[in-house]
Amino acid sequence: MLIDHKLSNVSKIGNCNLVGKDAFFKKVSIDTRSISKGDIFLALSGPNYDGHDFIDEALEKGASCIITEKTIPSTTHIKTDNCFLFLEKLANFQRSNFKKIIISITGSNGKTSTKEILYQLTRELFENKDEVFKSPGNWNNRLGLYLSLLRLDNSHKLAIFEIGTNAIGEIKELASFLKPNIGVITNIGSSHLEGLKNINGVLEEKTDLFSYVSSSGTCLIRAKEDHLVKAKEKIKKRKKIFLRPKDSSSFDQNLEMAEAVISCLPEEINKKFFLSEKNISDLEIKAVVPGRQELLIGKNKVNIVDDTYNANPESFKAAFKKIESISCKNKICVMGKMNELGENSLILQDEIIKEALNLFDLVLAINLDSKINAKNLKIINPKAIFKNLEIYLNEESVILFKASRSVKMDDIVKLFL
Repeated sequence: MLIDHKLSNVSKIGNCNLVGKDAFFKKVSIDTRSISKGDIFLALSGPNYDGHDFIDEALEKGASCIITEKTIPSTTHIKTDNCFLFLEKLANFQRSNFKKIIISITGSNGKTSTKEILYQLTRELFENKDEVFKSPGNWNNRLGLYLSLLRLDNSHKLAIFEIGTNAIGEIKELASFLKPNIGVITNIGSSHLEGLKNINGVLEEKTDLFSYVSSSGTCLIRAKEDHLVKAKEKIKKRKKIFLRPKDSSSFDQNLEMAEAVISCLPEEINKKFFLSEKNISDLEIKAVVPGRQELLIGKNKVNIVDDTYNANPESFKAAFKKIESISCKNKICVMGKMNELGENSLILQDEIIKEALNLFDLVLAINLDSKINAKNLKIINPKAIFKNLEIYLNEESVILFKASRSVKMDDIVKLFL
């Protein structure tokens, strides 16, 4: 952290009083599962949990202090009216005191993958690879951004953050807090339509990122020509790089975006950049994100493409391109519901089913409501999956598993590993 590691400094930033003895701490945590001796435990509450219920566990594991909305007798603590707002103040301090390069990435698809590829590439540009920071996993909402910012320290010279949205105003809220030097929009597609209404709503929401890129910074976007008008409105006089959608794999497009971002870095950094075909091959392995077009070998050497992290029409089409590149005798798709597509969800779903039927020998749709009638389409419940796939469990077959998170398709994949 950029905060001097003393309890009194944390309480001062949060504008609250420290009750008990001042001491040094290691980190701030909201999860008792990751608490270490000397950490601060922030008793954050959410819709389905209350961090205050875990205070005793945090103390047992050696927490040196509790940030709490309740008074705790005989325990070193910092009393606040609102733990989340306290966290926000700490994150704001971190951001205000980080004077190096910040890159922010959003988009309908490919945010995490682009972040991972960019992280792997930029690490090679610094003498110490740990000088590059990336936000963990898919920590791309408000809480994730705040917790990510707490992990910045003085050793970092470049930081890469992913930000996401499923409702109007979220990108504005996150981007205005982060104020990046470089803003990246991987693409504009049919995601989160339930909250963003339509493709124009997605465009409006995502391009809000550009309004908060520093005036001397750069904005990058991959989008159709008619979407660039809105992007230009928000980019204004900032530097810009426009990439066009193309018929290539998602890895290739994410790699191209990462290379474009590197071209925006100061010359003393990017002049070291060189990428050979071997480097690209190694990168494709290193930058694999679990549950995102992850190629696995399952039972009886069957080829599995685990793309279970989430799903929307564009990510389905990207997964189909991945399958097209794999040479196997039998191609099977196990697909589930795409959430947050709004009133056109059934239309968009059937469009994807039709595309799948043209590519796959068998499409197994889990609990989907569709009137499409085709010999290679079966609408089944999860209990029937193994029975339908049993004859394809061999090295001549490839099976794509894909659906939105709520379907829990990742648990189904485990049955075949």
